[in-house]
Amino acid sequence: MHSPPGKLVQRVRSWPRRVVITVGVIVLVLAGIRIALPYVIRNQINTRLKNIPGYRGRVGDIRLSLWRGAYTLRGISIFKLNGNQEDPFFIARFIDFSLSWPDLFHGKFVSRIYVDHGELTFVKGPTPQTTQKATDQRWQSVVEDIFPIDIQHLEISHGLIRYIDDTHTPRVDLFVKNMEAVATGLRNRPGDTKQEFPARIQVEGDSLGGGHLDLLVQAEPLAAKPHFHLALKLTHVNLVALDDSLKSVANVEVNHGTFEMVAEMAGREGAFQGYVKPFFNNLDLKPRQDKKSVATRLWEKVVAGLAWLVKNRPRDQVATRIPFQGEFGDSQVGLWPTIRNLFRHGFVRAFNPVIEQSVNPDKVPPPSQIAPKKSSPAVRKKAEKNLEQENDAKASATESTGKK
Repeated sequence: MHSPPGKLVQRVRSWPRRVVITVGVIVLVLAGIRIALPYVIRNQINTRLKNIPGYRGRVGDIRLSLWRGAYTLRGISIFKLNGNQEDPFFIARFIDFSLSWPDLFHGKFVSRIYVDHGELTFVKGPTPQTTQKATDQRWQSVVEDIFPIDIQHLEISHGLIRYIDDTHTPRVDLFVKNMEAVATGLRNRPGDTKQEFPARIQVEGDSLGGGHLDLLVQAEPLAAKPHFHLALKLTHVNLVALDDSLKSVANVEVNHGTFEMVAEMAGREGAFQGYVKPFFNNLDLKPRQDKKSVATRLWEKVVAGLAWLVKNRPRDQVATRIPFQGEFGDSQVGLWPTIRNLFRHGFVRAFNPVIEQSVNPDKVPPPSQIAPKKSSPAVRKKAEKNLEQENDAKASATESTGKK
């Protein structure tokens, strides 16, 4: 004995056949669009990447997640074309792009991006065709096309960034691997958080030579001119791993030694100011090869002699403090403070590999007080003198307290 049909079945059966067919067609069309949409988007992105002059790019697969307003690009690869050769420029396992729902509830239509195993390579070559040092307007338009919503949050996991200089022999090859980076507040203004710097960028990773990098940038991302504070620390780098780069750039060889560096920089209203403190520990520059020119041997002896002269004997360490300032596009480095600080570290009071916290964005000299290259010798001399005085004051104040 059959049970009577339910009320829902009776209602459906009572609908006109035309309505049922229409609903069914709409469902089928939407299902078809959902199935076809990833392939359509992938083809559009691949066509966009294919048309970038001097590059070839491809996305392997795209997956949509409509319920969270997201899509994921998988198997991304972009290569720089160099004749018949293709050099990697950007590679990633996947990039997830989604709406930022917390910001949407606060009236902001922004996005979040997560990059897994992203690798970015910059190359300086002997010709413009073999050089890829910057992300110019071509890449800005590509990023805007692929990720059309302003980015508020960016996260990178297991990343790698690499710099290669083929204009030297042997080539300079530097990198940071196992990079973890988080950038937040990229579309915020000071009024949104009641802080001077609403954006925060934190990066850490492993460098060539087994070193470790820590970078913190606090910034006002929507300022008309760069407004930021940067602090960087690099520790425990084995100099032997940098031997080829040192040989190319400084024409010296290293038997053993380690390297550390701290830096701090601030920018405001088109000007910047900061310092770099490099530290060479247990440094040995004795030559290791027999077949060298007389000039090369003489240069090595001069460098080794200077390193021995300014070495801090108790620490077995060579270090200095290099102050700099300028307008963006025109930097001014304090040469005499750098030399003076070499001897100061060796004979007076040693510097410490800690971030001084002595650079304040509010105290960065305005561009009118920083002499550009086109200024008269008298104006530049006065600016250099001011830089020397500020270096001496900050070095004395911060090294005595040993701030981290």
